[in-house]
Amino acid sequence: MTPPIVIILNALLIHISEQKEYNTKLRHYQSRRADYNMRAMENFRRSALNLGERYLKTDLQYLAREGSWLSVGQAYALLSGLALSIIFAKILPREVYGNYKYVLSIGGMLAGLGLTGLTSAVIQAVAKGYTGTLESAKNTYLKWGLIILGLSAIGSIYYLLQNNYFLAISLFIAGVSIPVSGAYNLYGSYLYGLKSFRPATIFWIIGQTLSITLLIGAGYFISNAISLVLAYYLSQIIIAVGFFKYTLRKHEVSGPSDASLLSYGKHISIMNLLGTLANQLDKVLVFHYLGAAQLALYTFAFAIPEQIKGTYKNLFQIALPKYADQDPNKIRNSILDKIKRLTLITALLVVGYCLTAPLIYRLLFPAYQDAVFYSQIYMLGMIAIPGISLFGTYFQVRKDTKTLYKLSVISNLSTIVLTFVLISRFGLLGAVIENGISWFLILAIYIYYFHKDKPTNLGVGSPS
Repeated sequence: MTPPIVIILNALLIHISEQKEYNTKLRHYQSRRADYNMRAMENFRRSALNLGERYLKTDLQYLAREGSWLSVGQAYALLSGLALSIIFAKILPREVYGNYKYVLSIGGMLAGLGLTGLTSAVIQAVAKGYTGTLESAKNTYLKWGLIILGLSAIGSIYYLLQNNYFLAISLFIAGVSIPVSGAYNLYGSYLYGLKSFRPATIFWIIGQTLSITLLIGAGYFISNAISLVLAYYLSQIIIAVGFFKYTLRKHEVSGPSDASLLSYGKHISIMNLLGTLANQLDKVLVFHYLGAAQLALYTFAFAIPEQIKGTYKNLFQIALPKYADQDPNKIRNSILDKIKRLTLITALLVVGYCLTAPLIYRLLFPAYQDAVFYSQIYMLGMIAIPGISLFGTYFQVRKDTKTLYKLSVISNLSTIVLTFVLISRFGLLGAVIENGISWFLILAIYIYYFHKDKPTNLGVGSPS
């Protein structure tokens, strides 16, 4: 007769064996289930992207693959910019904030004198394999930046003689910072050209966080315009130089350089000059005619619309390296359909914003509820942005400098004239209306030259 202890041990061993077999089957089932769920999610994602591609006529697979990190960056930009605006609306008097924004507008005009076109030139050059373009572009930018430094020094001395110490000090700070930060920020263009959107976005988020932290600290503890100006420009230098040097250590930047693209970048910079002046002139004139407090109100009127506009800017920045090595004929055949569909989506977004703007300002900017009406009018001009951006990308890829010069001069001179006339006659309302009229006028000019650019004339133009 088998001892009871043996029977118990045998039963226990059988149970353990069965439990192991069950656990193995369970893990196998769970693994297969997880694989099935992952495949199902991937199939759903691809189906959704394919459906979107059929409607938008856009390579959404590329956008999802390469643009996901930029989407993260843009989401952070939207949230951080919104948070900074909310905090400034609470802690800064309108006069202080208006003076700070005025200096940034003057700084924006000074930056327009730099080689801003090297940004897109470096993206295109690196996308084509000219990785050595970064160093030569940076050095060229710094040399050109001596013009900015000289003009800011002259302006600083002038305001010093007028006993306007705020503008004298602020112009000096801006004049030193802008050439340095502009040159070293080209590391971002290099990474975009490599389609390395992940590190570019991470670097930008770190830099944005540092800049916002310094600005909030200056606004909260010191609360004067000079401290804000110093915090802003100092953070720009630290961020740009630091990440440029890090990029040099991590990437091979000693390859061939494309001198023709640098020459093309200089052409683009000259074209951008008028555009930069036109973009900043409204803020300068509002300050001149209406004062710092009204400039603060005007700034909050377009705070959210400009964040949305920045989203579009990043979206089309993804497209530039993809289009850089494509046949212009192929781009031309698809661009109109993309513009129509994106414009429709933008129009729906504009309607939604205009309906919810009163609630948004009541919750986020209670001290600036008088900006709601101006913000709604300003937002209407956003409908033109997809067309302006995609047509601009098309002509940049074509490197048709002759047409780009015409587009720049006609559109920006029209904007400058409208800005002077409308702001001097209608004040703040004129400034808001001017933006919408200018954007639609620029879009009309782009459409005219796009249709004038016959398919038989296509081909990559000379960059020089």
